[in-house]
Amino acid sequence: MAWLRDLARGKSCVRCGADDGTVVLAHYTGLRQHALGKGRGIKAHDIAGAHLCHACHLFFDNPTERKSIEMSEEFLFLIVLTAIRVYG
Repeated sequence: MAWLRDLARGKSCVRCGADDGTVVLAHYTGLRQHALGKGRGIKAHDIAGAHLCHACHLFFDNPTERKSIEMSEEFLFLIVLTAIRVYG
């Protein structure tokens, strides 16, 4: 869904508020990623994405961090904030 990815352009990060031109639609990488479409070489569905800046995106892509329940829950919350921004 390219239009969902394109909506991140020019937005601020829903996690830290950065408005530095690096915000993209970051796909969910938490504990339930496979239930949301993630597979070998396939990202989770675009609906399961959050508007994150480069630094926050790297934070969630860190393989040692993303497996924790707290990290997974935070990412899901950021996805909801992004949905409110897009659909609200």
